[in-house]
Amino acid sequence: MKRLALRIAFPILSAILFAILSFATTRQTHIIDLEGWEHTSNTHISWGVEPVDIGTPADVLLLTLNLPALIALLPLSPFAFWVDSEIVLRTAWGLAAVGQWFLIGRYFDVRRGLLFAGEPSRRVWVNKVLFGIAMVAGGLIFGTGLVRAAAGHHSLWAVAMDASFVFWGLVLVIATLRWRASSSWVRENSNSLRLS
Repeated sequence: MKRLALRIAFPILSAILFAILSFATTRQTHIIDLEGWEHTSNTHISWGVEPVDIGTPADVLLLTLNLPALIALLPLSPFAFWVDSEIVLRTAWGLAAVGQWFLIGRYFDVRRGLLFAGEPSRRVWVNKVLFGIAMVAGGLIFGTGLVRAAAGHHSLWAVAMDASFVFWGLVLVIATLRWRASSSWVRENSNSLRLS
């Protein structure tokens, strides 16, 4: 019996879960505020700085599960000023989430021997730039999660978001370090120095 390919199963499950949670967020009326973590009410009058609305609990779950996909879309964030449709923006996020889980599943398939790891043909300096960017991004995400956790939130959704930042930051740092230590990186580096 052939083993299940995770690079196929993960994106399908991710798309189904993203669609379910996106539908759930249209049915939920409980809005979460980032600073106060209170219910938003039409009759509530706030003084001073307004709390930041981060959406419903379904949106928090989407953020927790698909944070790398959202970070990958940050370079395209200026287009959000011209695209005034939540459906389009959520669809782009959903496609990025499917791509995120495809890459995660592909990584596990390579580890299980179901797929051969391709040899990249990029230059060494490009790898070094990508390594630096990934390490800085992972460190910032991890640090943000730790700082927010140290602030002492007492809400389940706040803890979930803080744990998400810490988890994905660690994953990015560890994956980057493993990529740096891979044989393909060493081989490309030695070839650039003409040692082989």
